[in-house]
Amino acid sequence: MFDFFKAKPPKSGRAATTTPAAAAPTSTRQHTHIQRELVRVVLKDTLRQHGVPAGWIGCEVLVAPKRVSDEDLIVQLVILKWNDALLRYAPALERQLLLDLDRFDPTVNHSKYMVSWRFAPDCGCPLMEMPDPKYWAQAAHPVPAPEPVAILDRRRSRRPKRPEKPDLPGPAYDDSPQNFAPTKLSPLR
Repeated sequence: MFDFFKAKPPKSGRAATTTPAAAAPTSTRQHTHIQRELVRVVLKDTLRQHGVPAGWIGCEVLVAPKRVSDEDLIVQLVILKWNDALLRYAPALERQLLLDLDRFDPTVNHSKYMVSWRFAPDCGCPLMEMPDPKYWAQAAHPVPAPEPVAILDRRRSRRPKRPEKPDLPGPAYDDSPQNFAPTKLSPLR
């Protein structure tokens, strides 16, 4: 009844040494499907670890065939909800995603994956027009970095500067308290 599960010898006299052409792409397609799902799961985990809401970024995994048995994956991260801070940390998020893929599946070389970014039409980006060309000249000037806080300083913010004493002539400015009497020394007993 289940004879089709049994392997039958080839009808010709020589043994088949190569895999049929139809079987190779199926295994490659199955491997690609597994890699796609792995990228989606690891992206969700990476977003969760770093506190980014899952609805802000989506993922599409595309296949770029190179040869019959070799394929590159293109990971396209889709911005679903606009956030300025998210774009500032986009390179760090991309790097963390590839590191997490390496951690989750070390047998695959994920450094060959191509990562691209795309914006959903309804992501809520407030900047829909290009700025005046002068904007780019102003943006080219670097903003000075904030002064580093000393290692032993545990405050969250810097102390305000001390107010300088006014430069007044001697008699008009006297910083000694009124009715000051010097301390009297008493003899030791």
